[in-house]
Amino acid sequence: MKKLSIILGILAGISIYAQSSTLVINNYSAYDAAGRFMTVGSAGSGSSQPYMYANPNSPYSVYTIPAGGNTKYDKFDNTGANNPIPITEWFYIDPLNSANTGNYPYNHPIITAVTAVDEWMGFAFSLTDSTGYSYDSFEVGDPVLSGGFLSSTQTGPNTGSSADWFTITTPGGQITYFQIF
Repeated sequence: MKKLSIILGILAGISIYAQSSTLVINNYSAYDAAGRFMTVGSAGSGSSQPYMYANPNSPYSVYTIPAGGNTKYDKFDNTGANNPIPITEWFYIDPLNSANTGNYPYNHPIITAVTAVDEWMGFAFSLTDSTGYSYDSFEVGDPVLSGGFLSSTQTGPNTGSSADWFTITTPGGQITYFQIF
């Protein structure tokens, strides 16, 4: 009985800190958004938490949301399953055990395990055309999770495009939106 109580306590603790939001991405612009898409440990979890970067999605050389593209990610470990903009691999960084740092498929057990402690953090990207020419650069995300993201809304001086990152609470839970107009 004591073991069961301990296991239930651990599971309750994990669920309290579980990834709290679905991420919805909409690129309404005429440009591709190419850059570094990141996750990080929950607010207040400290710098010892693992974090990840989305690896490039085919046919691009960096993680890219194509012009007019949209997708939804419920969890890190289902980003490749039947997804319009798949993340089939994550680059995982473990500050406490560098032996774990490396590339992992989206459905690897280590990615499933990090779902309990990481959150969608942000996207540092450039708007590019079909030739790869870069017009504007943005860094949008959750400023609570990373001081590097000073803003959740930015406007590009060359294209006039805007990028927004925000979270809303619905009866079904939290939904984080990343949108480019």
